[in-house]
Amino acid sequence: MKFFQLFVYGTLKKGFRNHAKYCSTAINIELAYGWGRVYSLDEGYPVMEVPSQSILARGTDSPSSDVFLQKHDYFFESPTGDWDMVQGELILFKYPDKEIPPIDALEDFNPEGQKNLYERVLITVKTDNGFVNAWTYIMKGSRHLGKRVPLNKEGVIEWGYSAISNETLSYHS
Repeated sequence: MKFFQLFVYGTLKKGFRNHAKYCSTAINIELAYGWGRVYSLDEGYPVMEVPSQSILARGTDSPSSDVFLQKHDYFFESPTGDWDMVQGELILFKYPDKEIPPIDALEDFNPEGQKNLYERVLITVKTDNGFVNAWTYIMKGSRHLGKRVPLNKEGVIEWGYSAISNETLSYHS
């Protein structure tokens, strides 16, 4: 059986507000990295942009069918332009048709919707075990007014307590 692979970089990570509610059924979680830009919103959660050439597929209303799209060839080349390495977590789900729709709803993703806040897209991420194609949520369009998260001391983007204030943490969705 193939698992639904989800790359998260914000409130779905371990230790953050949405992890326990939405990711408690995960069968594995590991550190992962992908190319992008992360912005911290005043509402207390991040948004990410990825290079258009990094998008391998777009999510559908059938997460179990989307699992088969993960077989796409890997694409992890350093993009041209102002892109950063984003640190997040690769989370594996065994029952995508049950586990992913609540996350899609949290992220305001509807594959048929025109006014979605986020899109679910397939990108290649790097783990300690090599490259993996994983789904992630990115900002649809450029409708945010966030502040770009700076590089941490390791030279990667890591949204978290250092990127936002504790006061903001209590408000993120």
